[in-house]
Amino acid sequence: MDGRFDSGAGEFMGVTGTHGQARPAGFTLVEIIAVLVIIGVLAAVAAGRLGDDDHRRVVAAADKLKVHLRHAQIRAMFSDTSWGVESDGGGYWLFSGGDSTNTGVFPGEETATVSLPAGVSVGTFTISFDEWGRPHDGADPETGAEFTAAQTIEVANGHAVVITITDGTGFIP
Repeated sequence: MDGRFDSGAGEFMGVTGTHGQARPAGFTLVEIIAVLVIIGVLAAVAAGRLGDDDHRRVVAAADKLKVHLRHAQIRAMFSDTSWGVESDGGGYWLFSGGDSTNTGVFPGEETATVSLPAGVSVGTFTISFDEWGRPHDGADPETGAEFTAAQTIEVANGHAVVITITDGTGFIP
């Protein structure tokens, strides 16, 4: 015996091919390419995750504000009172009845004032919606001017996202 175990189906210490012929140890070209493709996909996913967090924060804050503006508009359309949103630049809140101090809490929020993420700012504004969902400048649609042109709100932190409120309909794309 030379130190190898031979069961008749191949060798214990060596690698054999299909007809008992020794085949060189190593990787095939297909295996190497498959590993490189997997590494490439993982690297692309990791690079995407390491992107600009500031931009993500401002987009998330703008999307949340859009949802809250739409919420105020829908509340106004399905109630006997006006609803609106007011901002002091660092946060914003829901109000009703033409009185910006008569605050409510947005769904999913714990407090009346929604604070913006660190470093994100929004201009000061007061927008109310009447029973038709039309946007008005100011807390009370009875006294505030209805929008005669699309109005914009800029949410920024070095990057800017502009929210547009369409005149006449209050549509927020």
